[in-house]
Amino acid sequence: MGATAGEYIALPGGEFRSALPVDGKTEPAKIAPFLLRTRPVSNAEYRDFVITHPAWRRGNVPTVFAGADYLIDWAGPTDPGALDPSGPVTEVSWYAATAFCESEQARLPFWYEWEFSAAADETRTDARDDPAWLSKILAWYAHPATLPPQQIGLTPPNRYGIYDMHGLVWEWVEDFNGLFVSADSRAQGEQKKTRILRWCGFVTW
Repeated sequence: MGATAGEYIALPGGEFRSALPVDGKTEPAKIAPFLLRTRPVSNAEYRDFVITHPAWRRGNVPTVFAGADYLIDWAGPTDPGALDPSGPVTEVSWYAATAFCESEQARLPFWYEWEFSAAADETRTDARDDPAWLSKILAWYAHPATLPPQQIGLTPPNRYGIYDMHGLVWEWVEDFNGLFVSADSRAQGEQKKTRILRWCGFVTW
């Protein structure tokens, strides 16, 4: 993965029934084993990325690859300014998220991979049948944040060892147009992409 890559952890994959199937199928999806970044990408990590890859600095990226809000809260092209270095990077386009992952010899996860990991709580690999857990997750998605996100890793990891799958920021997935239509639609192979939600690890806070 490279000397400067974030920490990745192996997930076993397996059969998984998606709550929002990308392909409209009702049978369980078959997910191959995969690696996932254990934490979202921080402001400090993304700063190092744009220093090393100047084409992805704010002001250098063609608008087709990153809109006007790209890194809008940064003080400068390589300066997160007052943003917490340990906080998750936000306002990053799908293309920029993809480029960051490629710099770690990785890719964004597919929706089913993200959902597979996100279904776990601290002790269970699939907590979705627990009404209390579901209520907590849905409450977070129903209330947009009004303050900058907290530092990465302040809450316990899930059963797989992944931090901040819920409650911190929204994230990008590889097949980001398969579920909803958004203003940032892209195509990938035979699948479509909708802007949702992680890992390698990205956001639109």
